[in-house]
Amino acid sequence: MTSGGTRRPFRHSFKFWAQDTSWDVLREVWIEADRDGFWDVAWLNDHLYPPKADETHTLLEPWTLFGGLAALTERIRFGTMVSANTFRHPVLLAKQAVTLDHMSEGRLEIGVGTGWHEREHEAFGIDLPPLPQRFELLEETFAIVHGLMTEEVFSYRGRHRRITEARFEPKPIQEPRPPFVIGGAGPRRTIPLAARWADQWNFPDFNSDLDLFASSLRRLDEACARAGRNRDEIEVSVQFRYPGDPVATADRVAAYRESGADHVLVTFVPPADPRDPGVAASALGA
Repeated sequence: MTSGGTRRPFRHSFKFWAQDTSWDVLREVWIEADRDGFWDVAWLNDHLYPPKADETHTLLEPWTLFGGLAALTERIRFGTMVSANTFRHPVLLAKQAVTLDHMSEGRLEIGVGTGWHEREHEAFGIDLPPLPQRFELLEETFAIVHGLMTEEVFSYRGRHRRITEARFEPKPIQEPRPPFVIGGAGPRRTIPLAARWADQWNFPDFNSDLDLFASSLRRLDEACARAGRNRDEIEVSVQFRYPGDPVATADRVAAYRESGADHVLVTFVPPADPRDPGVAASALGA
């Protein structure tokens, strides 16, 4: 919903894991999706080790891929669902994001999460603090990225990060900045964080639980009220795995839309067929 109670345009997006695949396949999927015109957004996840597979499986890095994919497409928006906040300093993340916003002429959406995959952090010597601290760091990342992108000279003093009279140029094409995406349904930390910072809140529903989605949406309403924010400012999206059946996918999308979603994100998990997004789009667009 948008301010005044009118329904925002409904969006369809897909996530195609950069795992067990090649640049040639990813390029084909993105160009086809851009050309066909049905999908609004294309997403990549962000891991150093495959999250659901043996460590020997191949995996490509999303922010680097976006540089090529942005240059090869003209219409489709794109983003991370979601970046691990532990991998990049917030200033580097902001610079990557503004660079891609310019390369794509304003099509980037920025999804960031706390990071969670213990094995990839252990293997590569990356610190994975306790969960409460990871949420503190994530909140500081959103504050820093927002400040750098919107203020001429920005200073910040948080518990973990400090920025001192920093100039950050160029500013992004999108105003005031690319949208922030926060995913998850945790009632104590994630939903209140989304109420403060999200332009899009993504509910990961991998168990077809419409009741949990409805109760989480009510919690978001309550959290926005406590934060003094109009909940209509936040796009509500739902993410689910492609079941392999286009008709079942269309039925599930209709149920989410009826339950209050503004946006559905269909995830194609390896070994996904590169043709799958096109098949699903045909059913959803029928």
